[in-house]
Amino acid sequence: MAIKIQTKKPSIPIEIGDLKFEFQASDESILTFREEGLKAQKEFHSITLEEEDEKAIEQAKSILKRAFDLILGDGAFEKIYELSPSVIICMHYFTQITQGIEEELRKRGFAESVQEKAKKYLKKK
Repeated sequence: MAIKIQTKKPSIPIEIGDLKFEFQASDESILTFREEGLKAQKEFHSITLEEEDEKAIEQAKSILKRAFDLILGDGAFEKIYELSPSVIICMHYFTQITQGIEEELRKRGFAESVQEKAKKYLKKK
């Protein structure tokens, strides 16, 4: 008698409009996601976006590019920004993606989320 175990797909599908991505849920990717997600959130809190502030917009784009490309793969930010050319909208996407990934990781049995770590960080301040 053979023991048959159904394998699980180690990725989380993500769709933004017509764009399709996958977050590879390997151990290394999860650690990177949590570290970089927390780092990006801290960096977002350090910038204030004003209508005419080009420097702040470029800083936000840089943070978003690094974060999206790490989470969804190289070139992801350019595709997303082309779809919605606004750092504010892209920040909303980033928030939704990180929350969705964390929720899915919790369902799969992984512990502390980026948001929980951010709350701890902000409480210490």
